[in-house]
Amino acid sequence: MSAVGTVGGFLRDAFTENIGLKALSLAFAIGLFAFQYGQQDEQQRTVPVALSLRPPAEDSPRELMSQLPAAIHVTLRGPARVIDRLVQSGVPPVTIDLRTGERESIAFDAKMFSLPPDTRVTLVDPPSLELEWEEVIARQIPLQASIAGQPAEGYVVKGEPDVEPKQITARGPSSLVEVLQFARLAAFDVSGLSQGVHRRRLALDGPPARVRYLGPPAATVAVTVTRRLSEASFPGRPVELVGLTAGVVSPRQVDVTVVGPPEVVQALRAEQVVPRANLANVPGFDLKDASHGSRVVPITVDLAGAEAKVQPPSVTVKW
Repeated sequence: MSAVGTVGGFLRDAFTENIGLKALSLAFAIGLFAFQYGQQDEQQRTVPVALSLRPPAEDSPRELMSQLPAAIHVTLRGPARVIDRLVQSGVPPVTIDLRTGERESIAFDAKMFSLPPDTRVTLVDPPSLELEWEEVIARQIPLQASIAGQPAEGYVVKGEPDVEPKQITARGPSSLVEVLQFARLAAFDVSGLSQGVHRRRLALDGPPARVRYLGPPAATVAVTVTRRLSEASFPGRPVELVGLTAGVVSPRQVDVTVVGPPEVVQALRAEQVVPRANLANVPGFDLKDASHGSRVVPITVDLAGAEAKVQPPSVTVKW
């Protein structure tokens, strides 16, 4: 046999002898290579996944008080090319349905995430979220207006602003609505205003977070501006008897307080403040019908541009 024939026979035997075992070894080697190559190509990355909440309806009897994060962090493992695409495009948001207002917690699992089939979730941070709810209530609270600026020279604001309507309904979580004392309106600017009743429509300031005002967004506010008044006291002024020549007044002196514009009050002298007991002011009195007697007579003080307050306001006249 020639050398060429010998070599050919050897090669033929090498390929055909135990061919089943050799085919199995080849397949195993190819699979091992593919597995090792795939392991070298895998990648693990942590990516943010947004949360899309479906809250309860606006008129729901419960409100979520927990401050939920805008996103959670999910650690993914998979082929590098797939993970890179996910990082660039982002994982679709996870929708959380809270419309019933009864869910107490959210537990995250791999089924909640929309991922390619060759990608898996290895970690979710946080793995769950606890939910706190509160009952929603409605309550009437007063409207309040404040004053800004100064009226014209010589004038002042009299009393408190008058608001119409006087109340508004606040609706929201009970812990927030129960502590509300009032709803504030924009300030009423009285700069340069003189005497009179001034009305304006003022906007309502925004409510606290999570609270809504049910009603019109504005109210009518009336402010009264009057002359600035001064006050002066004139104690122990003698009472002048009018309508009777002979009579006794008790008490004989009274205290007079004069209230009016500063220029009027400051110019007054004591002799100008004359308290009078005028019997003509007593209903049904006729001196001709009684030779003697007594009456309680109110005290009057006539002043131009000012008002007098007398203490005591009346005296007893005897004749």
